[in-house]
Amino acid sequence: MSLSELLSALTRARARTEALLAPLADAQLTQSVSALQSPLVWDLAHIAYYEELWLLRRAGGRAAMLPELDELYDSFAHGRPERAELPLLTPQETRAYMADVRGAVLELLPQLALDGDDPLLHGGFVVGLVVQHELQHAETMAQTLALAGWISPELPMVEAEGDVLVGAGPFMLGSSQAWAYDNERPAHVVELAPFRIDRALVTNAEYAAFAGDDAVASAPPDQPVEHVSFHDAEAYARWAGKRLPTEAEWEKAAKTVGDELEHASGAVWQWTSTRFDGYPGFHAFPYAEYSSPFFGDGYRVLRGGSWFTDPLVARTTFRNWDLPERRQIFSGIRCAGDV
Repeated sequence: MSLSELLSALTRARARTEALLAPLADAQLTQSVSALQSPLVWDLAHIAYYEELWLLRRAGGRAAMLPELDELYDSFAHGRPERAELPLLTPQETRAYMADVRGAVLELLPQLALDGDDPLLHGGFVVGLVVQHELQHAETMAQTLALAGWISPELPMVEAEGDVLVGAGPFMLGSSQAWAYDNERPAHVVELAPFRIDRALVTNAEYAAFAGDDAVASAPPDQPVEHVSFHDAEAYARWAGKRLPTEAEWEKAAKTVGDELEHASGAVWQWTSTRFDGYPGFHAFPYAEYSSPFFGDGYRVLRGGSWFTDPLVARTTFRNWDLPERRQIFSGIRCAGDV
């Protein structure tokens, strides 16, 4: 990507973050809405910290602006329930830190050898890392706003019916795109049996018939059901005489019959039956903590993208994951079945 395209991507991600939080007072930024989420001011400073860490310190070789922030804003240093009790930067200090980091980044970028052999720099990968990180944290903050009742979802109506047959045979799972994450790599051929996948997402009305949930029943009946855990999604699919797709089935359907799938992205993340793990030949890059600590039995894969997910993130190969009991995410259901 050109320098101007990289700068544009950084600017667009920051504009999205600022627009999301613009209606809020500083007191809301520091409030602990839920033990499941960080205070919004932590997310904001963490966005700037990550940008400084990867663009200024790792790529640019610069010293830390504020070395004490390593302890406060490293995601693995403190869990979400602890973060409200930390001596965090104030909203005003956070905004100043974000501005200082971005100013230094704009000065540094023209000096980086983005067309060289360093895999961190090649093709602007490190910029893509920072941009996608901010976009993903913006969605995390949107989840916090939704939990607090400070934002309303912008869900589309479900109109499609029936299912579509996806034929047997091989397809390429994963990505070799320049900004793909390590868990999307390496792209590799997977052979699948034929299967059917629903054209439509499960609606509030359909889910209410299963769960008898008054809150769901009072939601717009033709909108996709949202805030569904993996366990709930699996139970619904079983009740409906269907099942959840594997993530390979979901990706093959999106790549081969995607035009026939309504709201493959842009509505809710869709649970799959697959446990999150590395693809054959997985190599952690540029740091082990992004993907591999979450591999194994604990986490399930979601695919697609929600009404808030930025299109850069909502690509057909992007692998989201969460604990199977989680509901605060913008998650829903698309069912599949055997042939």
